[in-house]
Amino acid sequence: MYDPFPAARLLYDARVPGQSLTGLPDTILPANLDQAYAVQFALCELLIPTQGPVQGYKVGCTNAKARSLLGIDSCFSGRCFENDIKHAPTRINRSDYHMVGIEPEIALRVGQDLAPADPWTARRVADLTIEVMPSIELVESRFATWPKMGAFSAVADNGVHRELILGDPVSDWSLESVNNAEVTLSVNDQRVEQGHAMNVDDGPFGVLAWLANHLNAQGAVLRAGDIVTTGVLTNIYNATSGQLLVANYGSFGTLEIEVT
Repeated sequence: MYDPFPAARLLYDARVPGQSLTGLPDTILPANLDQAYAVQFALCELLIPTQGPVQGYKVGCTNAKARSLLGIDSCFSGRCFENDIKHAPTRINRSDYHMVGIEPEIALRVGQDLAPADPWTARRVADLTIEVMPSIELVESRFATWPKMGAFSAVADNGVHRELILGDPVSDWSLESVNNAEVTLSVNDQRVEQGHAMNVDDGPFGVLAWLANHLNAQGAVLRAGDIVTTGVLTNIYNATSGQLLVANYGSFGTLEIEVT
């Protein structure tokens, strides 16, 4: 029987800057998604004492280009911890991270438990969403070989999640307005990326529905109050020191991150 804890311990230790991995040893490398999620769960149990309780989820590989990058045919999820959720504007120190991958996204907060029932749809989960927020997921692989280490290692590594930066909740929204949202990412006043909410599969609420069904299949449930960040709307931007990043979502708000 596969033991996920040796891989989880290696991934936990590799979170220290300068301690990145080239890969997991073949003897403990997850061979499928079930084993990868088992490692992720074990890793999260190690992280909770310092990073705080799980407050939500990220969903990765929410478009065909991202899935091609990792060689996977589906989305995947990771967990977001209380101490790793910040509010914009914020400042981060580049030396604290292996990498600073900037992903402009849209985050959703659910208003009630999404327990198993009929398959969840975008419309049904939109009706149960109580907040919509512009967000930036800061992604960080603990592998120096990113993305060549592959999808199972990425999932095991908590979906390469590091932090979630939130903007203010949008005061007036609908499923249609969220699906029509656009974002531009500027660095030191120069536009570097732009994207659209429909760059993720079936829009942000479609991603939320996927996660609700995915967790139900795993015997888990999205809980009332959980935050879900629903996938990158642009290409990933790798930030460096001395940059001021501004993600402008128009009427949905603006987020600023300074990298020192």
